[in-house]
Amino acid sequence: MVKFFKKHPYFFWLLVIFLISIFFRTYEVIERLNFAHDSDLASWIVKDIVVNHHYRLIGQLTTAEGIFIGPLFYYLLIPFYLITKMDPVGSIILITLLGILTTLSYYYVFAKLFNQKVGLIAAFLQATLISSVTFDRWIVPSSPTNLWSIWLFYVVIMLVRGRQFVLVILGALVGLIWHIHIALAPALLSVIPAFVLNFKFPKIKYIAGFLIAFFIGSIPLIFFETRHNFSQTLALISNFTTNHGGGSGLGKLNLLTIKMGSSADALFFSPQSFFLDEKRILLAIILLSTILLPKCKLIKWKELIVLLAWIFGVIIFFTLSSSPVSEYYFASTNVILIFFVSLWFSFLYEKRKWGKYLVLILLSIILIKNLFFFMTVNVYNQGYVEKKMAVEYIIKDSKKKNYPCVAISYITRPGDNVGFRYFFWLNNLHVNEPKSGSPVYTLVIPEEMAEGVNNVIFGHIGVIVPEKTYTQAEINRTCSGGNSNLTDPMLLYTE
Repeated sequence: MVKFFKKHPYFFWLLVIFLISIFFRTYEVIERLNFAHDSDLASWIVKDIVVNHHYRLIGQLTTAEGIFIGPLFYYLLIPFYLITKMDPVGSIILITLLGILTTLSYYYVFAKLFNQKVGLIAAFLQATLISSVTFDRWIVPSSPTNLWSIWLFYVVIMLVRGRQFVLVILGALVGLIWHIHIALAPALLSVIPAFVLNFKFPKIKYIAGFLIAFFIGSIPLIFFETRHNFSQTLALISNFTTNHGGGSGLGKLNLLTIKMGSSADALFFSPQSFFLDEKRILLAIILLSTILLPKCKLIKWKELIVLLAWIFGVIIFFTLSSSPVSEYYFASTNVILIFFVSLWFSFLYEKRKWGKYLVLILLSIILIKNLFFFMTVNVYNQGYVEKKMAVEYIIKDSKKKNYPCVAISYITRPGDNVGFRYFFWLNNLHVNEPKSGSPVYTLVIPEEMAEGVNNVIFGHIGVIVPEKTYTQAEINRTCSGGNSNLTDPMLLYTE
């Protein structure tokens, strides 16, 4: 290995970055797993597939009425749920693998398209930036966004260089949008200038490859639409033609640039912030500096045009849309911002004597700062571990008191009463609503909302046990009906 690394020093540094990426994505990953609504929902969908044998064509319902996310992410979760005997902790394995694969993809794509220094720097930033690390630890269908984006970057640069074989990859990426998040679609606007600047009509075999790859990824969508009278297609058209109150015009454009500036700030400086209050200045610095890239022969003009078309295409698309926009909608552009910064770092490292030391110092600061924050941050404990312990306590206490069923009430802020239902099912607990008259256990989140009450504490989750004494007749009567935990509706879940 020593001989190999001496001959191939870049692979040594890639190994170091690989290990750093693993550390950031696995450090206290179970203790910090935030098992909230999205995770609970994903677990129910996996359970629906594995236990109910409902081979779904759709995932969860999105906030856009009538539009679902594709089922791919949930099917990818299944092997890891089976490994952990349907415990949702298995989902950590999938997202960790996706995160590490994204880091390696950053190296491969940038090293392949430009040079190994750019690849190593970009991979290092992807591995260590807190914003990227946090994104890679979320258990949601949109988790593969960074992986999708880096490969679209590869596709558009190769297209503008005339390498049409990547149309197969493009077809697969287009087919995956429905499975990840529809907000990725505007990034495809970069494909148009890539074709125009290439001045070549695609060969038939590459067009066929695109269509086949797109069709394979879209099979669940095609089947669902034909079986349900194209309900999602009609809902999508309706969403585009309906005013959703998110504004439009210059006011919307101003808001979008503010959000994109905040997104760029969070990408490079989280959990701290850029020293200027106006975050758009950072974005402007990065984008304006790109004018010098072709002059320094770091990138060709037509390649730069395509990448800028990606960024401005996303901005223009959401300016014309009336939907409210969050910072996440710009997630696909993060790969371009990381690329521009990596390109400049590589240039300074190679072309300036002082630049080498400056780049090494800056990268060291990023690593040390983010390591220090990540290992010392005060985690608010009300996630997977605490919720699982609270449910297990309720089960143990109810069995000790011979309760065949229980009722669950909540003392929480709106939206915090989530992440428990799957654990109730996993432990085969019959759960009713409080109005049923069953023995009521109350979950308090955070525990100080019931301060002074005799409750059992798990992190910041409190459990208040039933105070009333129940007769056997009351218990038999209230536990004789259905299991509300299985039948009550769940937000964004449908069978």
